Parts: sequence; C-alpha cells; structure tokens
Amino acid sequence: MSIKLDQKDKSLLCALDKDARLTYSQLSKITRIKQETVRYRINYLEKEGIIKKYVALINSSKLGFSAYQLMLKLQNVNEEKKKQIINSLMGSNSVNWVANIEGNYDIACIILVKNQTDLQIVINKLYFLFGDTIIKKTFSILISSQFFSRDYFLNQERKIIKDPAYSPPSEIIELDVKDKMLCSLLSTNGRDSYVDLANKMRISADAVVQRVKKLHKKGILTGSTVIIDNSKLGQLHYKILLYLNDLSENNTSRLLGHIRKNNRVIALIKTLAEWDYEVDLELENVEQLKEFTMDLTSQFSSLIRDYSSIRIIDMPKYSL
Repeated sequence: MSIKLDQKDKSLLCALDKDARLTYSQLSKITRIKQETVRYRINYLEKEGIIKKYVALINSSKLGFSAYQLMLKLQNVNEEKKKQIINSLMGSNSVNWVANIEGNYDIACIILVKNQTDLQIVINKLYFLFGDTIIKKTFSILISSQFFSRDYFLNQERKIIKDPAYSPPSEIIELDVKDKMLCSLLSTNGRDSYVDLANKMRISADAVVQRVKKLHKKGILTGSTVIIDNSKLGQLHYKILLYLNDLSENNTSRLLGHIRKNNRVIALIKTLAEWDYEVDLELENVEQLKEFTMDLTSQFSSLIRDYSSIRIIDMPKYSL
C-alpha cells in the first residue's frame, strides 16, 4: 500500500532533493514550515522508508575513475539466487550502484575503476561465482550524467539542474587519506553534520568544513541529494534507452533540451554503448511512460532510431 504525501511532505522532499545538507532551520525558511514540524516530518519520512538515504554527488572522473554500467540477463534463477548475485555486487568496493530491474535484463550495476585490469577483476569474480546463471552481459561506458531536481513534487517547471556526477575530466586530482575518508562518509550519509563527520574522522569540525569547501571548489563534491523509495509512494522508476541516427550536436541539442524540460526526468546520461542516451523517469503509472515515449518518437522521428525501456524495481546500493 502506497503512502500519500501532503504538500508539506512534498515540499520538504523537493528541498532535500536539491540539497540534502540543508539544516532544519534552512529547510524551515525554504518550505515555510515550523522547524519542529520539519524535524518531525523528516523523521517520519525516514521511519516509513520513503527516504532511504542521503548521498553526496561526487565527480569520480576527477579522481581518475571511469564508470562502466553492466547489465546482466540471467537464466534459471529464482529470487534467492538473484539476491545472492545482487549481494555479491553490493559487497564490491568497485561497485557503487546496484539495481534490481525487469525488461531485457535482470540486474544492473555501475562499476567505478581506474583501469581495465580492475574492471576485469570484478567481472572475473562475478563469473567465477555465478557464471552458469549469466546468459548475457552488456557493457556501457558512462560519458557524462546530469541529475535533475524532482520538481514534479511541487508541479513546477524545471528550474535547477544539479551538476554532473560524471563528466570528462580536465585533470586528475589526488586526494589525501582524510579527503578520501570524507568522500566515503558523505557517500554513505550525505546529511551527516560537520560535528559527526569530525568525530568519525578524528579531526576538528572546522577542518571538516575547510575540506568540504576545498572539494567543492575543485569540482569533486558537486552537491547532495536524497534517495527515495518509489514503491512507498506508488511510483514507477523507468530507464529509457535511446538509439539515435545522428549524434551531431546540432541534431541532438533540441532533443536533449526537450527531455530536460520534463519534470519527471531525474537523470540524463550519455553513453558509449549499443544505445546513445539513457533517460531516468519517476512516474505515477505506465500511461505516463507511454505518453513520454510517444511524444519523443513523434517529435523526433527522424532522429530516434529505436528505444527500449527497463523498469528499476529497487536500488539496494546507491552511492555517487
């Protein structure tokens, strides 16, 4: 049974989605809700599992990492076996996103590595443990990604676009041990206070603040957001794979601009794969999915060669 949110809950989720590190006082000013009520409602959203976690947006490419998305099609697998594969992927330090999906594939994950040798290690382990159940694997290289605010919560047109989580690096930045630890902590709980972070890192809160500012200035930390459980809200999460006839900027700019304006779109990803772009949407029903794809294919019939859709059932691991 889905949980119905009132307008105050939606406004809080929208604000946290844009910046998960906002204080209760800042959230109160933005939403015009009393601070005590803000605290109570956030606790409720967390307790009910609507808010799953808070994560920092980290531009891993600036740290020398490349992002590979792996999609797996399985055979003769029950839910228990599928869960074992998902848990194995979740246990890898090189895997920062895992999704249970349905469509042409059964499991998807994103692997962050600095070289192909590290990538091969992840794949070899996966096949050593579960090779007999994998009938198809498809790789895509994530070239760049944009994440969008959930403006649909407030029925607003899109105004703010979050910075890319992945983009081609102009330089590779080496972090010291404390900065690596800070990024790791923020990817686990992007809402941790500076005092909490300081206690975990065994440095002063002022030192944490300075390190966060430095990481933002260098473009490594690009923001923070909230991860929600769509099933709790009766929503559907779909990923549309777009196959284009022409990749020239002149021809794709209008298409991408049209996609960005849709306030149900939460991510737009450029890939090097069989397909060219991925579009993530959070929807109320399948009819909205049909409307979206019909609109795209009718307006851009000469550009879109084909498309396919994948439903993301849940994301047991998510850290950017």
